[in-house]
Formats: sequence, C-alpha cells, structure tokens
Amino acid sequence: MRLLRESTMTRGTFIRGMAGGLALTAVGGPLAGLQAAAGNVEAEEGKTLPVPRPIPGGLTIPPLIHAYEPGTEGITLPFTQAPLGGLDVEPNTITDFKGVIAQAYHVGTATGSDGKTYNLETDIRAYKGEYIAEDGSHHTGTFALL
Repeated sequence: MRLLRESTMTRGTFIRGMAGGLALTAVGGPLAGLQAAAGNVEAEEGKTLPVPRPIPGGLTIPPLIHAYEPGTEGITLPFTQAPLGGLDVEPNTITDFKGVIAQAYHVGTATGSDGKTYNLETDIRAYKGEYIAEDGSHHTGTFALL
C-alpha cells in the first residue's frame, strides 16, 4: 500500500506557502525562539539561549542535526531514497526534551518559472517545550527544522 501521494505545485506557490508559514511562526509571540536546525536560539528579550543537545545516533546532517525518519515501515521517500523507520521511531532531533512535536513529509513536483519540472521532497518538523541545553541549563523554546 502506498501512503505518499504525489501532487503538482508551482515553485512560486511552494515559496509563498513556506514564507507565510515562517512569517506566522516568527511573529507568534511565544514562538520567538525559532531555531532553524542548529545554532543559538534568540530569546524574545534579545538574549541568546544555549543550544539544545542533539539526540545520539540517527542520520547526521551537517553541522549538528541528528535525525531519524519516522513513518510507516516499507515506504521509501522517492527522491532522497530515505527509508521510513517505523511509527515508534523518535521524531525529535534534540535530547532531554519534554513537549510537543509535529512533523510532515511533502512529496511531489514543482514547476519553475523556466517551465522545467523539479522534484520536491521536504521533511518539516516543529517542536515546542522544555529542554536541557548543552551547558546543563533548563529552558523553554520553540524550534523548527526545515
């Protein structure tokens, strides 16, 4: 059984959708601690929060992202050929985290302004909760992996 559905989307529609989602996240008040992958988290008051510790193991994506691919076993993402590891696989990319996680895979094609068709595959994750930083301090933050 195939659970992934292919769809066609223009590159402009994709970029506008991503920009809108990021804009909503950036102005979301408590979501001001947005972190894209790795690096320090900018707090609402302008102070920099310490970086959370990455989970051990998984697929290492430079510079510091450790990730597993949760999802129905037996499905392989079509363009990256990443196999999904099962429904009990850790979706989180940081350790010592207590909170909520949302994740989505998008697969399809996009048509560029040049008329060419491009393959599209995304793995988007959002986290909100408490974490212990690399320096051992406790914090609350919101993170996004795009």
